[in-house]
Amino acid sequence: MIIRLLDRDSDVAPVPDGGSDTAVIAADSTGPGPLATAADHAQLELATRTGANGYQIVSVTGELDIATAEQAYSYISEVIDGRLAPVTVDLSGLTFCDASGLGVLARAARHARQKGRQLMLASARPSLLKIMRITGLDRAFPELHPSAHAYSA
Repeated sequence: MIIRLLDRDSDVAPVPDGGSDTAVIAADSTGPGPLATAADHAQLELATRTGANGYQIVSVTGELDIATAEQAYSYISEVIDGRLAPVTVDLSGLTFCDASGLGVLARAARHARQKGRQLMLASARPSLLKIMRITGLDRAFPELHPSAHAYSA
């Protein structure tokens, strides 16, 4: 489910979204009402699909920051709560992540553990991995650690 909608018939004044001629409206996944416009920096898209292995895959595209953190946490938590299958968060489309975004990943990992679910990250960019290692957040996601054979010469 995509929660960033392109809405051509909105009451909100159009805000350019980097080249298209449509307004970008961030909407709650449970209803049609707008939460924020692109002018409010709510440039985040979250989508869920089921992978071939039965895992739920949440794709994160755009900016995970203070303006989008609560929306992202709510969405990921709902996916975790929705099925017993493990959840993978695909970060390949993440263009920016601040401390609030890192907090979302930490809170989501804690929520998954409390619910007895597995939460994994995939396709994190090197800059995000570096920040996660510096802050120690990578310890919550063992799949981010390279295997021992990667260091053997």
